[in-house]
Amino acid sequence: MKKLLILIVSSLIVLVTGCSNYIPAYKIDVQQGNILTREDIDQLRIGMDKEKIQYILGSPTITDPFHANRWDYTYTLKPGYGKLQIKNISLYFENNILAKTSGSLTPDTSASQDVSEYKKSQVITVNPPFKQKPGWLKRIWISFFGNEDEYELDD
Repeated sequence: MKKLLILIVSSLIVLVTGCSNYIPAYKIDVQQGNILTREDIDQLRIGMDKEKIQYILGSPTITDPFHANRWDYTYTLKPGYGKLQIKNISLYFENNILAKTSGSLTPDTSASQDVSEYKKSQVITVNPPFKQKPGWLKRIWISFFGNEDEYELDD
């Protein structure tokens, strides 16, 4: 009887581990580089200085020491289930002024937009400081040594 039980258990283990390739597993999305949005790219104009561009797009992903007048921004997204997506833009400067762009993303210059007006927004939610509930060990510590200000204690 023990041999039969061992045979069944070992068969189940082999069956489960053998089918692990068919069991769907969650795969995370992997993002790398600067997030390049169409809104940010469309704000670029020939004649902008480096500081304005760095304000809009952030620090460049690649700064080549041999080509100081070129900034490269790259964004890659590898979805858990899907194809690798790559977006990039190269900016070329002359005397710290943007001279030309190249890459998979190029600014849309057809839209008439005031160059002096830069839209860079970010929503920041500020929560009021909360008082955490301490665990039982912390409650004992507080009862002996005090410092109840930073904790929410139930009376």
